[in-house]
Amino acid sequence: MHRIQVTPAHEIVVDRGCLARLGGLLDGLGVDRPRSVVTNTTVGPLHGVRAAEALGAPAPIELPDGEAYKRWGEVASLFARWLEGGLHRQHTVMAVGGGVVTDLVGFASAVYLRGIRWLAAPTTLLAMVDAAVGGKTGFNLPQGKNLVGAFWPPRLVIVDSESLATLPVRELRAGLVEVVKVAWVGDHVLLDLLARPIAEYGSIPPSAWDDLVVRAVQVKAGVVRKDLRESGARKALNLGHTLGHALEAATEYQRFLHGEAVAWGIQAAARLARNRGLLDQEEMARLCGVLNGLGPFPSVDLIGVDDALDRLALDKKRDDLGVGWVLPTNDGVVLDQRVSADEVRQVLGELKRFG
Repeated sequence: MHRIQVTPAHEIVVDRGCLARLGGLLDGLGVDRPRSVVTNTTVGPLHGVRAAEALGAPAPIELPDGEAYKRWGEVASLFARWLEGGLHRQHTVMAVGGGVVTDLVGFASAVYLRGIRWLAAPTTLLAMVDAAVGGKTGFNLPQGKNLVGAFWPPRLVIVDSESLATLPVRELRAGLVEVVKVAWVGDHVLLDLLARPIAEYGSIPPSAWDDLVVRAVQVKAGVVRKDLRESGARKALNLGHTLGHALEAATEYQRFLHGEAVAWGIQAAARLARNRGLLDQEEMARLCGVLNGLGPFPSVDLIGVDDALDRLALDKKRDDLGVGWVLPTNDGVVLDQRVSADEVRQVLGELKRFG
């Protein structure tokens, strides 16, 4: 078992096979068992039911599956089910699933009865290394991604890497993009683990998956620990997300998985950084080469530049000066870089020719 402390009230446990013995695990850690388990229609039969049974909890609440359902209506439905189940402020709930489930359950927990405790059991690689760690929660609006949310960390994140065996290859590749992101931010050696194409879950030994997840989480936890509410250093973790979120919104969350859109966003940021002299051509090729090895990803050819720019203008991180981009450098990232519309047009044109 690997235990990674983010704050005294926010811990990540990586323990292979733990979903089948959740009750004993929580009892051993001194964490209250949840009274409600929330999953989605895909993860429910694979992991959600098993988790609820291991906890002695009622049958899980199943949300619709997909980014298109990361919306207020699903949050409101959770409130109704929790009230019906008699949940009060001393109770705990658990999210079992990917980033959509953890984001929705985390936000609902933040505002239900003005805040209740929650736990996360992420079952996708993306959620394990990113979405479930750090306490960002929220949902999408038609105008853009994660425009409503709250910082509300889970008491505990429980990572069982065995659940990765049930993921489609496309989901694994998309999740590995977030590993590339944190590797560039804080662990360049981690890129070496990603330098060869991932054909399927079994193409990497189970112990290597554990090592990859632990190292990625350690980077993110270290950043979050310094900046719980994204007022400074934590902005580094938005590498690739400024354009990535715009691409997701411009295609109504139907074309790209989150990690796929972020892959294009990182490549755009790398080209911007190269053009500004922040990133050597060789290092840009290294970063983009690792990302391309995880693809192919859905093309950006059909996305209108003006539509992408309109979505960028609504980015939740904007201020009176516009949107501050995170750009890669040879040894990390630089924050709060203001990027003009002409620069975005140029790099999008490059990406369209490339992909």
